[in-house]
Amino acid sequence: MNAIPLRDLLPDHASHADDRGIPIDRVGIKGLRWPIVVWDRANKAQHVVAEIDATVSLPADVKGTHMSRFVEVISGVRGELSLHTLPDLLGQIQRRLGAPAVQLDVRFPYFMERLAPVSKVASLMEYGAAFHAKLVGDEFDFVLEVRVPVTTLCPCSKAVSERGAHNQRSWVDVWIRSQDFLWIEDIVEAVESCASSPLFALLKREDEKWVTERAYDNPRFVEDLIREVTRTLESRARWMKVSVENLESIHNHSAWAELEWSRGGGEAVLLGQGGNPPPLRPPEPASFGAWIAERRAAYRWSQAQLGERIGVSASLLSKVEAGERHLAQERFGALAEALGESEARVSLRAGVVPAAALARIQADPEGFLRWAGS
Repeated sequence: MNAIPLRDLLPDHASHADDRGIPIDRVGIKGLRWPIVVWDRANKAQHVVAEIDATVSLPADVKGTHMSRFVEVISGVRGELSLHTLPDLLGQIQRRLGAPAVQLDVRFPYFMERLAPVSKVASLMEYGAAFHAKLVGDEFDFVLEVRVPVTTLCPCSKAVSERGAHNQRSWVDVWIRSQDFLWIEDIVEAVESCASSPLFALLKREDEKWVTERAYDNPRFVEDLIREVTRTLESRARWMKVSVENLESIHNHSAWAELEWSRGGGEAVLLGQGGNPPPLRPPEPASFGAWIAERRAAYRWSQAQLGERIGVSASLLSKVEAGERHLAQERFGALAEALGESEARVSLRAGVVPAAALARIQADPEGFLRWAGS
């Protein structure tokens, strides 16, 4: 006789029911530092340390989420993290925690090699980047965030001064749902083209002259910069938010602007008037575990509550829903009774054709097909 694992004997308070009737929008872990690999436009891998927030929605009747399971799933990520790999990672978290909605926010430094404008000496510039990914049911949403430092020179100061004009470093933050694939470099270059001048980590004297004169020839208010960035990126965006902060050199405060833009009916509309963006990938057929999780959610049961009804632990049920373990066939009857289904239908969902169903197929194939499609 196999011994029962100690974990299954210990109380699982997070799976208990809660009677306060208050759902939680997002709960999980915040600030997890983790090594990841991101790819740049030159097809080179950048090994960076990211800071990850991972959260799920929590139904009103469930006491808590299982914090350790976030790290268990993320532990499998030691390589590429991108628009192509995030849907699978979100799906794993969604199944493992039995949650209807899951969100990942991954922030990391990103480096680009830049050549000084005149001397052409090379240096690395650091930019801030983040992936914001969300899975609600089977709908995936992805927002790319990029922070770009630039130089701005004040048009008013230039107009009223006989000599020079005040200028400063500015931060431009872009959040974008793109029409097509966008590299981080695409955002950086678009923003820099709209500023008075780009920034460089390394400049020689001839380069400083170029930067100073370029900024003087291209004065920008904060309003100018945010509008130019939006106009430059709008052809590639379904939705975006842009924020610009000028760290004023002649004031003890900043100048700041922010806008949101969304595409609807082929025209720019205010956010909220253009409808929700379509999912970025088609829904996939539900696995047996995902089907159990969906039906459990419809009954508003926690994993512990359904597990008690079918005679398994919440820990085992979470692995079944995540596709990591198989539910023993002897539990199919209890599962069918709990969910109000026939045992034959549950078996078929699990990929097991019961003898009774096989006999029915042989006796009346058309009738079985009508029954299966009902």
